[in-house]
Amino acid sequence: MSLGKLLERLLQLLPVLLGVSLIVFVMMSLTPGDPVQIMIGDQAITPEQEAALRHDMGLDRPIHERFFVFLGNAVQGDFGESFYHHRPVSDVIAERLPATIELSLVALLVALVTSIPLGVLAAIKRNSIFDRIATVGSLLEWRG
Repeated sequence: MSLGKLLERLLQLLPVLLGVSLIVFVMMSLTPGDPVQIMIGDQAITPEQEAALRHDMGLDRPIHERFFVFLGNAVQGDFGESFYHHRPVSDVIAERLPATIELSLVALLVALVTSIPLGVLAAIKRNSIFDRIATVGSLLEWRG
């Protein structure tokens, strides 16, 4: 792949990342439930404390302003604090990343170990019933 093609692909990646970020941000904003209420749980706090927490989290700003703040922080690697874990999101991701990578590699290995022999057999027995079953099977999605 040439350097020009690589740069072209990287430039194409920017609108995709921006679009995905926008979709995720809007979906999270439309999710039922108030993040402040989730964070305080059953604790009794005053309306002033709740307003201060809402201000600290930036939830008192318009949605478009929150999105641009989110983008600026995300570019710097700051994904904020988890409402559920009360820790930085990057720490939560880093904690779970090894297990995610391990699971992905095992799934890839299982897929390769089954699909390559089946593909070779389907190619050897071209236009047979086995070939047709393997073709249909490769198009189906398993939801275990």
